[in-house]
Amino acid sequence: MDPLSYRVFQAFMRTLHLHRQLMARTLVEDGSHPGQAVCLRVLAAHDGMSQRDLGRALHLTPPTVTTMLQRMERAGIVERRPDETDQRLTRVRLTAEGRKLEERLRGIFARYISQALDSMTQDDRRELERLLSLLADNTARALAAAGAGEAPVSAAVSGPAPLPASGEAPRSVAARGRG
Repeated sequence: MDPLSYRVFQAFMRTLHLHRQLMARTLVEDGSHPGQAVCLRVLAAHDGMSQRDLGRALHLTPPTVTTMLQRMERAGIVERRPDETDQRLTRVRLTAEGRKLEERLRGIFARYISQALDSMTQDDRRELERLLSLLADNTARALAAAGAGEAPVSAAVSGPAPLPASGEAPRSVAARGRG
């Protein structure tokens, strides 16, 4: 491996590590859990989705999703109900409290993004977006070639959804994380 590639990879891994630490610390200080925060973002975009589809979107096993949703139900932020037409499915919906929490967390994400990116110019941000998208696509192709069956990375599986411009609805998210 050439020295430049190694330094780039080190910088990327350091950024990932620091991102996880800051997000976890910020959410814990707010009384939230990172996995639950991502779950709320997904449900805000797809309220009423099946528990199975939610697990797939979050890349979590069924038992992990069940445990996370049980905690969230006890906290009064989600409710689970059998599907009206297919009793094999369980639908997950945000409660009014869940919507309030998701909105508050959206503000936390906005502050975090501001802290991380405000010192960068618009052109630097565009270039970083382009390079990170290229890295994600290359990684997704390598993962698929390794037999993991992953589809190419899209905005829907890249982490917290971009914050909507004023008046826009939030876009779907999914992230790898445990809740």
